[in-house]
Amino acid sequence: MYKIMAVFIYIASSTTSFPVPGMAVYGGSKATPRYLVDILSKEIGHHGVTVNSIIPFAVDHSGIFAEADSYPALRKQLLDSCPMGRLAEVEDVANVAEFFASDLSSFVNGQHLLVNGGATN
Repeated sequence: MYKIMAVFIYIASSTTSFPVPGMAVYGGSKATPRYLVDILSKEIGHHGVTVNSIIPFAVDHSGIFAEADSYPALRKQLLDSCPMGRLAEVEDVANVAEFFASDLSSFVNGQHLLVNGGATN
C-alpha cells in the first residue's frame, strides 16, 4: 500500500465557497490559503504529500457561536439554510481531519471538502 509521507490540512471558511455580503475582508483573507492548497497539492504531491482543506459550516459552541445565546438571528438564518437542521459540531470537523490524516485518504489531494450538512449559503 502507498504510504503518505506528510499531510497538510487547512481549515478554511465557507465564505470562500459561498460569498457573503459584508464579509469581504474576512472571506478575502481565507481565499489566499485556499489557493495555496490548490497549488501546493500540485507542487509537492509527487513527494507523497497530500494537501487538502476542510470547509466547515458554522460550528456550534465555537467561534462566534461559543455562547449558546450568541447571534440568535444569524443562528436562525443558518439553521434554516441547512437541510440537516443544525450547525456543525467540532467533532464533525475533527472527523474529516482524521480522515485526511489517515491512509484512507492516501489518494485524496487538492480537495476542499464542505462539512456543511448540505447548506448552500
